[in-house]
Amino acid sequence: MATAGVGSAQSTQAGGSVVVEEGETVGDLQAAGGQVLIRGTVDGDLRGYAGTVVVSETGVVTGDFQASAGSVTVHGTVQGDVESAAGSVIVGPNGVVGEDVTAAASDLVVEGTVEGDVTAAVERLQLAPTASIAGSVQYSADAEFDREEGASVGGTVSAVDNLSVDAGFGDFAEGGPIGLLLSAYGVIATLVIGAALLVVSPEFTDTVVAEVREETLRSGGIGLGGLVGIPIVLLLVAVTIVGLPVALLGLMTFGLLVFVSAALAEYAAGTWALSYTSIDSQWAALAVGVVGVALLARIPVVGVWINLLVFLFGFGAVLAILYRGYRRRRAGAGDVDGRVSGSARTGSAADGPGRL
Repeated sequence: MATAGVGSAQSTQAGGSVVVEEGETVGDLQAAGGQVLIRGTVDGDLRGYAGTVVVSETGVVTGDFQASAGSVTVHGTVQGDVESAAGSVIVGPNGVVGEDVTAAASDLVVEGTVEGDVTAAVERLQLAPTASIAGSVQYSADAEFDREEGASVGGTVSAVDNLSVDAGFGDFAEGGPIGLLLSAYGVIATLVIGAALLVVSPEFTDTVVAEVREETLRSGGIGLGGLVGIPIVLLLVAVTIVGLPVALLGLMTFGLLVFVSAALAEYAAGTWALSYTSIDSQWAALAVGVVGVALLARIPVVGVWINLLVFLFGFGAVLAILYRGYRRRRAGAGDVDGRVSGSARTGSAADGPGRL
């Protein structure tokens, strides 16, 4: 990232977390990762693709803010437009948007200030008592609309049939550097990991595919539990000084599992797709799965959830297989210990009379 307090030219950042710290200033920013967090200043436009994108209370975006994410939250200031395709979009009580808010989402909650219009292709729109909207509000006619007492709207409020908005990716996904990064780097990296697994451990990859196919719902449930539970356990371990090295090792292992599971999940998806054709090739299944999921993931709103579901199936299958292997090793070690202990007791009994 840029040095604190110094502006920079347009940059592209990718990783588990992309953070602009408080007191730090960067230029136009395009970011992809598990989390994008703006505590400092983006002197220009912000475009993010992530699980969560947050502009905190100290965060400032001087240009437009465009995001495709699981959740998008504005607690700080965005001087331009906010355009988002997400599961949920929130303008917090202290959030200020200088121009329009356009959202394609499941939920849009406005608790702060919007100086322009609000256009919401959503399932639920909530205007909190602290909401202040200078312009008009348009929302999907079939959406649940909750305008609480005290919410201020300067213009008209109207429900629109079949409301469609252009929010989220736009040219960000189609022609910008971040789109190239996601489509090229992500696909190539996943193909490389998948190919390595097919060469090094073909039996394990086939076992994962079988687990996903035969125990789909259970795999998804285990994957969700692991995705939520493992980081929490690691965090609890990390709060102790002794546990910090263990937590760091666990975090690295968790990251490795995530990358491996993503490749295996997409390989399993490709295998399932090719099962409806006459093509019987592991390499074709890998290519179809990785490219197919990458394309589906580009669909606003729905794509994020498709990508997540595919990953959860693969992640859960990997966790289940590793756990069964661990239990078998434990059982095998117990049998060996039992035999050794039994032999020792027999030897002691045989030696006993001789010592008397």
